[in-house]
Amino acid sequence: MSDKDLEAKKRHHYVWAKYLTRWGHGSKNVFYTTKTGKIAHDSVRAIVADDYFYKTTTLTEMDVQVIKGFSRKSPDRLHKQHMSYLNDFLKIQQLQNFYRQSGAKDQQAEQYFHATQCNLLENLHSSHEKKALPVLAALADEQLDVLQDHQHMIEFMMFFGHQISRTKPFRDGLIRVQPRSTALEVAVADSMANAWWFISYMFGMSIGLSLYATRHEDKHALLVNDTRVPFITSDQPVVNVHSCVSETEFVAPEYADFFYPISPRIGYIICNSERFTPGRNEVDEATVIELNTKVAAQSMMHIIGDSEIAIHPFKKYIGQRYKKTPSGRAIV
Repeated sequence: MSDKDLEAKKRHHYVWAKYLTRWGHGSKNVFYTTKTGKIAHDSVRAIVADDYFYKTTTLTEMDVQVIKGFSRKSPDRLHKQHMSYLNDFLKIQQLQNFYRQSGAKDQQAEQYFHATQCNLLENLHSSHEKKALPVLAALADEQLDVLQDHQHMIEFMMFFGHQISRTKPFRDGLIRVQPRSTALEVAVADSMANAWWFISYMFGMSIGLSLYATRHEDKHALLVNDTRVPFITSDQPVVNVHSCVSETEFVAPEYADFFYPISPRIGYIICNSERFTPGRNEVDEATVIELNTKVAAQSMMHIIGDSEIAIHPFKKYIGQRYKKTPSGRAIV
């Protein structure tokens, strides 16, 4: 067992730090809104991250049943893949339980299990990021034909799906709206919270496969922004900008136009609607302002830009859908 196997990754970014550096003018420093609503200028390492955000938990039998219940709604092939990942995690959990029950105390074993809990899911996300890196670089350079490569499209759609589901805003929003009127609903909601690290990854896989499967029906477009207003991004980097989406409630929309800003100048959108044509689309200033507004409204705390001027006009929209409870009361 190497020292690397025993090294636990503590700081987990739920938005990829390297992605954010496109707003850094060649540096790692970006402008962003803070928890108190101010605008700061600091390293991407300082934001959209929590300690142990992807740390795995011990799954109870109820947790496993909730996971399987969600997974069964997927196509058979994907359900089997979900279960294969789940079984891998459960084998490690079982091994850890055997160790605990043995009463043995071994420092190296303790370090290994802790590192495994901290690193497994983080490493999975890192692998998706690595595979998407050449695709994002090409798209930022307006080379849309990179997605003519079958493997690149598969990897980009899987990455894209996880950019929706892996974030703190997505987690907190979805768990917050779970019904808790009966004992069973409370148990399911609690299991979702405990098993979210796995459920979020499973959701990302499902979204990615769905986007790949419908790639010929949806409109995939590269948005080129040569206006004086740059694109911004946020702690929820992929947002649904379809007109049916509520900006004040966290509810499932009927349709999706998924917008992903890649840089201050380039965005990528996957549309159910007819708004953009497949391929390269130049956007006007009004469209950029509209998209930035929706990015801010669906963020929780951080919007990120390449200058203070770029994000200041959109501060007032931050977190609109997180400011009230399902009953309509303001969140303190």
